Amino acid sequence: MEHGQPKRRYRPVLIAAVLYFFATLAALYLSLLTWWLVPVYRGPSWPKIMATYVVAYWLWVTAVPVVVWVGRRFPFDPQRRLRSVGLHLVALHLVVGAVLFAHALIQFAGLQLTPRPFGQTIQRAMALAAPEFLLIYLVLLLSTFAIDYFRKYRDRELRTAQLEASLQQAKLSALQAQLNPHFLFNALNAVSALMYRDVEAADAMLARIGELLRLTLASDGSHEIRLSEELELLERYLDIERIRFAERLAITLDVPDSTLEAHVPPFALQPLVENAIRHGVAKRAGGGQVVVSARRVDGRLQLRVVDDGPGLAAEKVREGIGLRNTRDRLQQLYGTSQQLAFRKPEAGGLEVLMELPWRT
Repeated sequence: MEHGQPKRRYRPVLIAAVLYFFATLAALYLSLLTWWLVPVYRGPSWPKIMATYVVAYWLWVTAVPVVVWVGRRFPFDPQRRLRSVGLHLVALHLVVGAVLFAHALIQFAGLQLTPRPFGQTIQRAMALAAPEFLLIYLVLLLSTFAIDYFRKYRDRELRTAQLEASLQQAKLSALQAQLNPHFLFNALNAVSALMYRDVEAADAMLARIGELLRLTLASDGSHEIRLSEELELLERYLDIERIRFAERLAITLDVPDSTLEAHVPPFALQPLVENAIRHGVAKRAGGGQVVVSARRVDGRLQLRVVDDGPGLAAEKVREGIGLRNTRDRLQQLYGTSQQLAFRKPEAGGLEVLMELPWRT
């Protein structure tokens, strides 16, 4: 048996106990008010007055499941107003009439203040209590409508949020799935070009690609990993590029240990470094340098990739699949709490700044 089942079993009993308790308190309060406002009821008759209120409200607590059933079985339909109003008028007369009759019988059985014939007792009790009982019925019915409407609204909001989360998750998965083939395509193109110049280097590059794919496939599909894991993926990629460019490529990693536990999207740095190598280092005959740095600034993680290449040829960087994919993933994950910006340093080259919320 599940742990939650016993609690569900005793929930109606608990609800009934609470309702009877508050009904008793309300009866006590109203009987005291009557005793204070109507001097003739003070004295020996007051216990009967209190008992009358208690019986009346206990009867309504007993009738609560019936009113709730009526409200849920026949919800108000704006498209069929006359039918809904008619059904609830019939239900109102039946339920209120039954409670009134039961209350009058108990009055006749021993709660009436002065002895009267049966018919007169029933008629008098029903006439005096009818307005109050009608109001109680309407309050219970409208409360049922309001609670059910709130539940439906809350469930609809929850389903909408779950659907949006599922769509976002699916889009993130699609973006990440698109990124890896893009990198693989570029890497295999590099191997193909290297095969004609250096077979051993091409073979070593294929081995590094295999290691990188193994690390990628070994991941659990999370949309965030530690910066230390991201740097391990980046190192495998850089091993491939070092084979391509040999001494022409100089890589500097300036990452303090205090930032290694920060969370970043997987393959967040690789497209930035790839862009720096492709448009910076590769375009210089003598090669160039790429600096990757990380800092924690004002509760945010700042990642920078700087190259000393020719820099921006235009005011705006043309973003390929890798950069566009990275920007979309950041937007999906962090919304307006992220930034991906390009800047031309005074010394030349290009600086890419990625800023993320600091999370560990």
